[in-house]
Amino acid sequence: MALATLVGAIALPLIAIAIWVFWDSLAPAASANLGHGFDLSRLGPGARLAGLAVSLAGALLWSYGLLALRRTFLEAAKDRPLSWEAVRGFRRFAWIALAMVFVGALQRTLHILIYSIGSPDMDGRLSIQFGTPELGALFIGLLFVFVAHVFAAGQRAADENERFL
Repeated sequence: MALATLVGAIALPLIAIAIWVFWDSLAPAASANLGHGFDLSRLGPGARLAGLAVSLAGALLWSYGLLALRRTFLEAAKDRPLSWEAVRGFRRFAWIALAMVFVGALQRTLHILIYSIGSPDMDGRLSIQFGTPELGALFIGLLFVFVAHVFAAGQRAADENERFL
């Protein structure tokens, strides 16, 4: 799992960059889930840089969370699943997973705004969506935060038991 999280942490920013570098061939797939008929061929360099910045910000945040989760897996592999490093790593991942619900909604909104700038018939369109997928992600993020608190309580109990013995 530590290797998988490392690969994910490296791949996410690289994929975000690749989408914008190879825009002409990858743009239709990247924007397919937006639900609007944008003419992405008219997107200028400034809009592409803005889109890259928006995409890269979320990818880097997720990468940071995956690297924190990796620390948890590495500690567990060393038979220290309740060390402070493991608990801190999972806690960071949990809070980032929760924050990404809102960051993702903001990213989607900004991408639609950026894409609409290049489409003359949809100039300046703004679409904000927070629906069932986002509610599901919110629930999972809150669940991760809860589990992180349980891990922290377990770590405190383990420390207390160790001091007592």
